[in-house]
Amino acid sequence: MKADTGIFLNIILGIVGAVVANALLSMFGIYTQAGSWLAQGVAGLIGAIILIWLYRAVAR
Repeated sequence: MKADTGIFLNIILGIVGAVVANALLSMFGIYTQAGSWLAQGVAGLIGAIILIWLYRAVAR
């Protein structure tokens, strides 16, 4: 897969995606902060993947 985004943009998008995913889950009543670090990590990973994918789809 060819990615034209740099490492720093991927890091920023990953952090923002993790924060957004955890915030959205807490709005729906799923509190990953009160759970385990594993649940919060999985939610953050999924959010980061989705945000990076959306950025690359829009940037084309």
